[in-house]
Amino acid sequence: MADLKNELPRLLFDLDVKAGLKNFKKNRYEDFFKAYRDDLSSVYELINETYEMPDKEEKINEAALSLVNKAKNKHENAGFFKKQQTLLDMQCMMVFYVLPGILANGKEDDRMLTDSIVGQWRAAFPDSKIDAASYDELFAGFRNTIFGFSVEDIFSKNK
Repeated sequence: MADLKNELPRLLFDLDVKAGLKNFKKNRYEDFFKAYRDDLSSVYELINETYEMPDKEEKINEAALSLVNKAKNKHENAGFFKKQQTLLDMQCMMVFYVLPGILANGKEDDRMLTDSIVGQWRAAFPDSKIDAASYDELFAGFRNTIFGFSVEDIFSKNK
C-alpha cells in the first residue's frame, strides 16, 4: 500500500501552476477543480484510508510535514529572483486547490489534515498567512456583478 507521506505532496506538485491560475475564474473553476480531484483520486482514497488507521493523527502530521518540506525545498532551490514568485504560486495552489480539495472529501477528519498542513506551512513560511477554505466558500467569492452590471456581460463584450 502506498504511504500518504509520499503521496500527499502530489496534491501540490502534480498541479500545473499556469493552468491552475488560468482556470481560477468563475466560469472555469468548477470544471477544473473537478478534473483536478479526479486526476488525483488515488491520493484522496489514500487520505480516506489513513483516517481509518488507529495512528491516523501521527500519519496525517507526517504527511503534512512531507508536503511542506517538499514545498520548502522547492522554495529554497528556486534561485534568488524566483524565490518569492515560487512561494506565491505555491500558496495560490494551496488555497485554490489543495486545501479545498481535501475539504471536498466530506470527511470529519478533513479539517484535522488541513489544520496540520496550514500549521506546518505557517511554521515553514512565517510570512505566509494561508488558511483552508472549502470549494463552496471560494466559489461564492467570485463576483457576479460590478456596479450592478453582470461580470460575464462586461467581459464578454471585451473579447
